[in-house]
Amino acid sequence: MKKLLLLSVILLAACNKQDEPSVEPTQATIIPYVKKHHAKSDPPAQLDFLQLIQVVISSFPNAQASYNGNATELRLLSKRIPSDSKFKTYENWYSIKITRNIDSENWSNFLVEIRDNQSYEQSKTDAFNACKDVWRNIDHRVPTVINELAGRINKYGKNSSSARAQHIIRYGYLFNLDASHFNDGYPVSCSISYNKK
Repeated sequence: MKKLLLLSVILLAACNKQDEPSVEPTQATIIPYVKKHHAKSDPPAQLDFLQLIQVVISSFPNAQASYNGNATELRLLSKRIPSDSKFKTYENWYSIKITRNIDSENWSNFLVEIRDNQSYEQSKTDAFNACKDVWRNIDHRVPTVINELAGRINKYGKNSSSARAQHIIRYGYLFNLDASHFNDGYPVSCSISYNKK
């Protein structure tokens, strides 16, 4: 009888020790972008929408990020304003936006818009530096182009012509730096996209 009781206790203990089936959570793996050295003749850096978002958020960790309903746009704004804020003319503004087409995993446009009502010069500096801060972590050739175009904008401004450098194509990117509408209440902008031939 003791043997039967002992056997029952062992079997009962063995049944209780069975592992419960475990469910492994599935996670989409995002492969981080790894900056590469690009020669002048190389094509543009290839990274997808999520990789560009990672680079932008890591470049501006103190900004708040929000997505639109169909996840085709990421917007970073200052934490001092609500995440659903909209631009209003003649008001201070700091925005970084990345867009993609709904049917694509690739980014289509990168846009920085900054307006500091205290200073036109500071708005230009901040917008162009924000652009460079992101892109120096992706393609070292891009900040050089931004510096060149910013120099042109400053030169145009001194000659009383339009302070705009638009649709400059370099290294497979389309650049548009625009400071021409600041006096009309709009931000200074720096836009980069792939040059679609």
